[in-house]
Amino acid sequence: MRCIITGCNNSAEHNFSARLRRPDTSAIWAPNTEAFLCDDHAVNGMKIKVILEPTQTGNIETEISSPGGRVAKRTTLIINNP
Repeated sequence: MRCIITGCNNSAEHNFSARLRRPDTSAIWAPNTEAFLCDDHAVNGMKIKVILEPTQTGNIETEISSPGGRVAKRTTLIINNP
């Protein structure tokens, strides 16, 4: 995989994911995305912006990108409904 950071051509093996937890810390959903980070970008710090848009699809739709770069999209079915 190639790093999702614009202009970075490093090999990337660290998968970005999102998780929504209940108060008991179990996950309602925790999809992996199609975005990967290289070692350098994984450990040097990151500014993360999140936009939440409710749907009624029963899916988690993720779109990950860095400014000016490609978008990594993935749709994951929610199988652990509360």
